[in-house]
Amino acid sequence: MSKPSDTPSTAPAGGGRKAFGDGAISAVERIVSQAAQFAIFIVAARMLGPDEFGIFALVSACAILLLRVAEVGWSPFIMSWSGDATVPRQVLFIAVLSSFVFGGLGLLAAVVVNLFDVSDTTISLIVLFAIWAALANISSAQDGMMIWLGKLKAAALCEIAAEIVGLIVAIAALYRGYGVLSLAFGRLALQTVQLILSFSVTRLAPMAGLRGPVLRELRVFSTQIFISRMLINTRLYMAVFIIGGFLGPTAVGYFRAADRLVSAAAELIVVPAQMLAWTLLRRARDAGEAAGLSARMNATVRKHTKMVFAVGTPLFLWLMLSSADLIHGMLSSEWLPAAPLVGILAFARLLTLFGVVTEPLMSIVGEARRLPLFTATVFVISLALTIGSAAIGLYAVAWAQILISVIVLAATIHLFSRYAGIEWAGIFRDLRGSLLPLAFGGLTVMILEAATASLVLPPLAQALGFGVLALVVYVLATAIFDRRFWKETAAQLKKDVIK
Repeated sequence: MSKPSDTPSTAPAGGGRKAFGDGAISAVERIVSQAAQFAIFIVAARMLGPDEFGIFALVSACAILLLRVAEVGWSPFIMSWSGDATVPRQVLFIAVLSSFVFGGLGLLAAVVVNLFDVSDTTISLIVLFAIWAALANISSAQDGMMIWLGKLKAAALCEIAAEIVGLIVAIAALYRGYGVLSLAFGRLALQTVQLILSFSVTRLAPMAGLRGPVLRELRVFSTQIFISRMLINTRLYMAVFIIGGFLGPTAVGYFRAADRLVSAAAELIVVPAQMLAWTLLRRARDAGEAAGLSARMNATVRKHTKMVFAVGTPLFLWLMLSSADLIHGMLSSEWLPAAPLVGILAFARLLTLFGVVTEPLMSIVGEARRLPLFTATVFVISLALTIGSAAIGLYAVAWAQILISVIVLAATIHLFSRYAGIEWAGIFRDLRGSLLPLAFGGLTVMILEAATASLVLPPLAQALGFGVLALVVYVLATAIFDRRFWKETAAQLKKDVIK
């Protein structure tokens, strides 16, 4: 096999699974995950305040980047594999070995840093995150294994249980006064539970013996994915570090609070959509002869993008319109400077929805080697724009993220068209049907806010209540003005229920 996408699949890729059911349970998992992480965020923000929370946010950003380093590219290689379980188990074995390396390097760093004038809290964080990185590395490979086996529902249930345990541990630690260490405690508890449960589901032990062409292919493929993912995640978090350097921890606190709210909403859509894209695109690849591959990929991307846009856009539109009520209701009036940032960042994230299939699509069509250059180009542009805007002020940094998202969208269109043969005219034509329902939903929120301006309503209740009413209007408008999409969705749901 020369590429993970070249051999006909004999793996249990989930062909008998119901896509809507898998997507639904993945969405539920994201809701639970984001609710848990958001609860930690709210408690930490209220207890620490903008200044201290800014420091907390910087530590959190470092932790997320550390996780991305630990993940390398094991999971995507497993998910795109066509063959039996031997190679995935061998890749899992390599992931376990690399975990000892990452963990050992982290502990060594703690020893070296301890030689300098560094606080005990910092040393403790390094040690805890070294252990966490080792566990996260294995956990990431296990996630790929469960998705490759078609066990999306089991994977989601494992995540849900782990998130609940992590929430309990983190909140308890925060109230006991452990501060930033609480994040590490929660993450360690989460990863431990997730690993135990995932191995009980797959019951596939790591296996040594990967060598030859497949080992070389793993090295090349994982390097491509790793570089791409690290650049993407560094780009997402570099604004936090740049703001900290130019504007101080208080500005970081406001920016990170807004970004955390938008990111929570984004993950509800992006993570399930990306996981489902791996399954759907792999099925499309293996569903027929190579001559019809382009048509199958186009049909799958077109349908999946329409679903992601129709589901995700109302959420971001609601954030844009209700940002002040959400910030005031969930945190306090002290955090209101973050409200405009929410609206700006929500629009920036909306523009990136089209990229949810980038990694699975390019990997499955055998063009993963294009990702490092693609992400490196976007990274350099993003870095320049973010640094330049930080010299102007906090809100300028947020507006710069919109410009960056426009550039990413244009680059994504080019990448898909040239290397995956995706025809964007059909995609944009399908999306037009959602515009009028979205307008009705947005107008509903604005009319309700204008009609109740003289009333004193609890901000959070107002935001949630108006959002629910707007969602009802949006769904009804979709049924009327986007009948094709409505009928296809209803037919698919009916088919899944019957099955």
